[in-house]
Amino acid sequence: MAEGIRCRLVRYLEHLTPEELKKFKLYLKDEPSGRCIPRGRVEGADRTELAELLVSTFGEPDAWELALSILEKMGLRELWERARQEGLLDPTEGPRLKTNTRNTRKHQEGKDERSKYQKRMKEKFQLMKERNSRPGEHELFHHRFTELLLLRGYRYKEQKHHELLIRGGEHTKFMQERGQLIETVSLFDPFKETGIQPRIVVLQGAAGIGKTTLASKVMLDWAEGNLFQERFDYVFYLTCRELNPLGEREISFADLIANDWPGPQAPMTEIMSQPERLLFIIDGLDELKFPCNEHRYDLCKDWKQKEPVSILLSSLLRKTLLPEACLLLTTRLTALGKFCPLLESPRHVEILGFSVQHREEYFCKFFRDKHLGGKAFHLVKGNGTLLTMCSVPLMNWIVCTCLKQQMEKGQDPVQALKTTTALYMCYLSNLIIPDDKNFIPQHLRGLCRLAAEGIWDRKVLFEEEDLRRNTLEVGDVSAFLDMNIFQKDSDCENCYSFIHLSFQEFFAAMFYVMSTEEEGMKSSDASIPGVGELLEECSGLNSSFVVLVVRFLFGFLNVETAKELERKFRCRMSPKIKSQLLQWAQGESKINEQNDFSMIYLPEFYSHLYETQDSELVTQVLDNIQEIKVHVYNQYDALNAAFCIKHCYSARKIYFCFDCGLPAGVWQELFSMISKNPYLKELTLGSETFDDSCMENLCKELNHPNCKLEKLTLIDFKVTYSSCQNLFSAPSLKSLELNGEIVKDGDMKLPHEALGKKNCQLQVLRISDFSSFAVKILDFFSAENLKSLHLISTPIRQDTVELLHNVLAKQDCKLQTISLGTCLYYPTVCYKLFSIFGSSKSLKNLDLSLNSFGEVEIKCLCKTMENQVWKLETLRMSRCKLTIDHLQNLLPFFCSIKNLKKLDLSHNFFGEDGINLVCEALEKQDCNLQILNFWEEDLSQPIEKTLNSLNSRKPFLITWKDYHMATIEFFDWDAEYT
Repeated sequence: MAEGIRCRLVRYLEHLTPEELKKFKLYLKDEPSGRCIPRGRVEGADRTELAELLVSTFGEPDAWELALSILEKMGLRELWERARQEGLLDPTEGPRLKTNTRNTRKHQEGKDERSKYQKRMKEKFQLMKERNSRPGEHELFHHRFTELLLLRGYRYKEQKHHELLIRGGEHTKFMQERGQLIETVSLFDPFKETGIQPRIVVLQGAAGIGKTTLASKVMLDWAEGNLFQERFDYVFYLTCRELNPLGEREISFADLIANDWPGPQAPMTEIMSQPERLLFIIDGLDELKFPCNEHRYDLCKDWKQKEPVSILLSSLLRKTLLPEACLLLTTRLTALGKFCPLLESPRHVEILGFSVQHREEYFCKFFRDKHLGGKAFHLVKGNGTLLTMCSVPLMNWIVCTCLKQQMEKGQDPVQALKTTTALYMCYLSNLIIPDDKNFIPQHLRGLCRLAAEGIWDRKVLFEEEDLRRNTLEVGDVSAFLDMNIFQKDSDCENCYSFIHLSFQEFFAAMFYVMSTEEEGMKSSDASIPGVGELLEECSGLNSSFVVLVVRFLFGFLNVETAKELERKFRCRMSPKIKSQLLQWAQGESKINEQNDFSMIYLPEFYSHLYETQDSELVTQVLDNIQEIKVHVYNQYDALNAAFCIKHCYSARKIYFCFDCGLPAGVWQELFSMISKNPYLKELTLGSETFDDSCMENLCKELNHPNCKLEKLTLIDFKVTYSSCQNLFSAPSLKSLELNGEIVKDGDMKLPHEALGKKNCQLQVLRISDFSSFAVKILDFFSAENLKSLHLISTPIRQDTVELLHNVLAKQDCKLQTISLGTCLYYPTVCYKLFSIFGSSKSLKNLDLSLNSFGEVEIKCLCKTMENQVWKLETLRMSRCKLTIDHLQNLLPFFCSIKNLKKLDLSHNFFGEDGINLVCEALEKQDCNLQILNFWEEDLSQPIEKTLNSLNSRKPFLITWKDYHMATIEFFDWDAEYT
């Protein structure tokens, strides 16, 4: 018996996920048909009921057709195709077979055209040309492609600033919520927050990080049928490099994208009939010569209409042209500010480069020999600088090329590869022989001038006319073509380009360095802006196109690089340029001093200084910096920042956090400033991967006689007992915060007596996000000088109570402040714990905030009044979920503490009635209270009036501050100790 329409509908609806079923119902409710199902019945229906509703409302044939059309609109192409074919073969639907024959034939023709186009794109993108390969040499893309790490999200300045201000477990949680790694297949998945699918995805990253390679990979995977088959019928690839020459030429958008069509004419009407099934990849927005942010009122909506390419591209980006289509854009990070305002709700994905595992994989692919590749990678792995630089794919390729060249010559392959500039110098030096007859200095000067002119004109493709304007003929560039640093573009007739934009930037930097006087030429070229204008541009908001040029200029200040530059290229850095670079760097550091010299506000500045490898210059530039805050997400930025921090001897506060692993050598460089900087008082370090040897080196520096550090915070570190011993005994350290994991050293016993009372100078100790096991460090911690103890997200058990009792019961105990944030998980220990606090002679400040207080905890607290006389001066119970009933029980306890001067009850649940209750109780009492802090949102005018009245009649001050503001203004107990 043939399956009925109802059963078939149920079967296909069961293929939908819960989210897809919701979307199916949305489409059904928006169906413009005259007949419709009541919305209430659609929302509550399960799959079987929904099928029944469809058939009873529309009839079997129309219900099936409607379901098919919704599946197609949802982009579930495979499911729609299977259901459509099944409907055609069904014997109960014989008449419809004739009706749909024309549509079926048309659909099949569309599939054939799509297959031809995919085949053409596969042929175009499946071969990868190596940068230094010979003409005609290619390699299969998949054989050389290595996976890249992609981070979901974009760090706006405000977000980055917030990341620097939060610490500990809160920071870890914030980072997890802010962004995470994402795979290519998920680029167009719905946003988790809204469930809406992005129509624009921006792949962003530094120069040479792999943006174009990844975009090409997306195109090839789609063409091979391995990616986005259910999402996109057609994917078109546009490069800004090829769009630049078109400039203001008028062309229709259809003609613009039909350039790669395999046949005489593309079926544009059919292609454009479903714009939501189209993806346009636009590669290299940062290379775009013409502006896209100026065309606001003359945008184009019609893909058949002829317009200048600049208007077409602007219309596409602004979603005026084909608004339903999807865009995949690539750009350098530094150019984002210019394009972000044009884009509507984009998803930002940052390319982080290669993981360590993928770096090694790349080496093996490059050397085409696993053994040889492993041997080369071993050389790099032992050098923290090189290993870090290899996270950037372009750097990895240059490192591999240089290593291969050096190894073939029998020279030390690692010595010369310390910075980006040194890498490029090494690569080019191996290509150029000074006495080579084919190498003519005037031609090099023309090439450098061409590069600089291109940078200022935002031009990367050069025609023969551009060459001639820079005193170059086609024959003059043959030497550079042979060296594979300049190339004839395969896609644009009679056009040339550098093998990568970064090489153009390198030669543009050389243009400024050349000692032109010796050649009898003018020392400067009036048609190209000078070094002063270059540096001024680098200070601006849209500096992306000159940043790397300036970085190379700083690299040329390095003594060894300068020697090689003069020996190989006959270029000498003039004293005037040196002076200009130094003055600019000093000016930039002073301007940004107010921003704590943060990595946020100076994303490229550290890298400029690092390129010099000149410790004296870095010290001179950073001479006035008091505070440095650095939170970096890739190893290369961390390497740059660590070098600068190491040579900054004036900083009093340093914050350095890195989310991934750093080589031990880089940490060691960073730690060296602890004993070398006599002004350094506060240091915060954060890293999830920090091995024992690094901790040993840190402890060694802390115990150095020259160390003056007073406050140390370690975030996400693994700390052993022996490390704690060394940390506690650091002679200058007064404040220590540990946020991570405390572990035992094998069978090592707790070193109770190893420290000795005289060695430990700590006055403030914070332990955050540990198990109660970690609190056992108190068992071997001498509390002779301890004045403030903070346990945060650390469960208090019976053994912890005993340890606290041992500390507080000592006659010479100086402990005045205890904070237990999110620690009271076990009500059974509360009474004993509170009794210990109540009987303490030294305890003045107690913070019980962020604990959930129920009847048991409140009863235990109040019961202590029977046996103890509390000597507290400050009590905080913010965010304790206190209700008005809890408050009524607590009021006698508050009033019994005769010395109580400050009370914080902010962020609780007792509302205005509770505030009234507290005010009435305090009004009747003669107490020593000085500050009472509430924080309730949207207080009514009568309550505010009551509080103001009480303020005028009572000697204490009633304030409305949230927890953090109140801490800063009234409860910063540790300020006097640090």
